[in-house]
Amino acid sequence: MPASNAFEEIAEGDCEEAEPFASSMSESLRAFGYDLPSAIADLVDNSIFAEARNIWIDFNWDGENSSICVTDDGRGMTEKEMLDAMRPGSRNPLDARDPKDLGRYGLGLKTASFSQCRRLTVRSIRRKDDKPVTRCWDLDFIR
Repeated sequence: MPASNAFEEIAEGDCEEAEPFASSMSESLRAFGYDLPSAIADLVDNSIFAEARNIWIDFNWDGENSSICVTDDGRGMTEKEMLDAMRPGSRNPLDARDPKDLGRYGLGLKTASFSQCRRLTVRSIRRKDDKPVTRCWDLDFIR
């Protein structure tokens, strides 16, 4: 049978959804091969695209309580933009992009962060008078 007709014989009732398991998928996002410098560079790329003039990177080395904080003075995100930024695969790589956008797959923030940590917290404010928007991924909670 020609490949173009291969799916014509599958009845609608013969199909089922195979949703990914959140814990397995989130752990898999950790294995994209980032080292610490490339993970930080990916986060800094996001700051640059957000038109940041200043970027601060603070490291706190304390064993399991270590943290890294990347702060910038870029344009910030609305609540909807934050939701999209925190969603894995939030952008289709085939969509047209701003030529200055260094991202491609909607995975950089998550994969860069998860490669180095188990908890990612993002806080952003769009305008000075707005309330900050905060979202968190905690891989231990997902597990």
